[in-house]
Amino acid sequence: RATRNFDLTSSIYRLQEFRVTGEREGGAAAITAQRNAANLANVIAMDSYGNLPNMSIGEVVMRLPGVAGSPNDEGSFANFSIRGMPAELNTVTIDGGFVATEGTSRALDMRRITGAIFDQLELIKGHTPDKGANSLGGTVNLKTRSPFKMRERRRINYSLSARVAPSFTEQIPLREQHRAHPMITLGYQEIFDVLGGSRNLAVNVNMFYSEDALGFFQTTRDFQNTTNPTAYVWDYRTFDNYNNSKQASINLRTDYQLSPATRISVSALANDYYQKFRRRYVTRAFTGNQNTVPSATSGIVPGFTNQITNVRATSGSTIEMTMTGPNNWMSRMRQVSVSADHDLGPLQIDYEARYARTNLNNGNGQGGVLVNRITNVGWMLDRTHSDLFPRFIQTEGPDFTNPANYRPAAANALTNADNQSDQRVRDLRGNARYVLPTPIPVTLKTGVQWREILVQQLQLGGSRRWNYVGTGALPTDPGLTMFDEIKTGRRMPQWEATMFIRDRTLINPTLWSEDVFYREQQKYTGTKEVTETVRAD
Repeated sequence: RATRNFDLTSSIYRLQEFRVTGEREGGAAAITAQRNAANLANVIAMDSYGNLPNMSIGEVVMRLPGVAGSPNDEGSFANFSIRGMPAELNTVTIDGGFVATEGTSRALDMRRITGAIFDQLELIKGHTPDKGANSLGGTVNLKTRSPFKMRERRRINYSLSARVAPSFTEQIPLREQHRAHPMITLGYQEIFDVLGGSRNLAVNVNMFYSEDALGFFQTTRDFQNTTNPTAYVWDYRTFDNYNNSKQASINLRTDYQLSPATRISVSALANDYYQKFRRRYVTRAFTGNQNTVPSATSGIVPGFTNQITNVRATSGSTIEMTMTGPNNWMSRMRQVSVSADHDLGPLQIDYEARYARTNLNNGNGQGGVLVNRITNVGWMLDRTHSDLFPRFIQTEGPDFTNPANYRPAAANALTNADNQSDQRVRDLRGNARYVLPTPIPVTLKTGVQWREILVQQLQLGGSRRWNYVGTGALPTDPGLTMFDEIKTGRRMPQWEATMFIRDRTLINPTLWSEDVFYREQQKYTGTKEVTETVRAD
């Protein structure tokens, strides 16, 4: 017993602010796993970041130390370098098993996999000898949830949200029409008593669906090849891009506790990522090249400044309108595995059989690529007030805002591609780990592995291209409005490829002549297959 004497006064005593904080569920387990790892690793609970914009694996990996990503033109992060190694020298696994990538690349596009159906993410940067040499930079391992970790019998979680571009944000016209898109997650976990056992069968099902619309406007300016600070612009482009990506995933895992020392697991994953409506409209004005010498007869008029370039009407002074789409990108990932592990005190044994497959179909789908041109036009590009939205004024030649003055390009004005790339992985592996009874922890580990990867690249319908044999101008789509028109008032004619080709079939065959030799050639040069087999012990 301790006695403390103090005097009470009339003053008011107030405690300082007191907060009770805690980690999200799963955070403590991830920290413990990282602390106990045998090598250099970062372990992250997927719920630690809360609700990510699209819950993709890439959005988590890019936040980890030692990882650098470069965004594509749509602002998405797909591939990453780890410890300076490019994406092709890093691997992605699910529960330690190899994942089939897309096409002929060894780099997995991590935008395609959602983090909502996984429990933890491991970034392993210091590899032990049992890891493959194909992952020099690091390995990203995705760990699925096991209901055996739950205290309760059943758990159901769901989320319904929407990704919205607010009305006060500025969007390109194509994106303006699609401001809200859903994102849905549903999870079910339950533990059963079967065959006279207690809490010995666990079932985990996770489903995910999302849509993500991307729209942007961009300009490109190619300057004279010179060290002089004053250079002309010989190639000026603007383009609008719209793309709506959809993703649907379902993951099933069943764990059966055969005995206190033996557990058997069966898991399956189906993941679809598809884009069926990517469209791009490019307006390009160019003359000569970066080495053109300004003169009285060349396309570049002498007297240019840092901000103003004048182009005269010559045969090489061209306005080119290119419409691409709707393109399709359909990636279908399927994976199934059966595994077992035995915990026999100091001896631990695990083995697994896995089959994974990814099918990628990409091309122009319903549309294609259409190029229309007008030549012998002169213009002035004035960037005095804005680089992004400069003044682009015609100075001579036929009116480039009149669609009647345009004709399809002289060669290959209309093209279409239909490609498929398949990758199949068959994987068998087994490991045995024994902990020696020594004061200092010493572990002996051995194992065997066999993996076969089949990669196929197919030309389903072959890449095709057509030359224009008509005489008049092609009809335009007056309903299309580009962002540059809204900002500068420059009205350029726009065409849709689907007005002339649909389902890889010409709507008016009399206007086009196909390059048949090119089509047949692509069936041979565009079809490839290779098999890689790896054995290790």
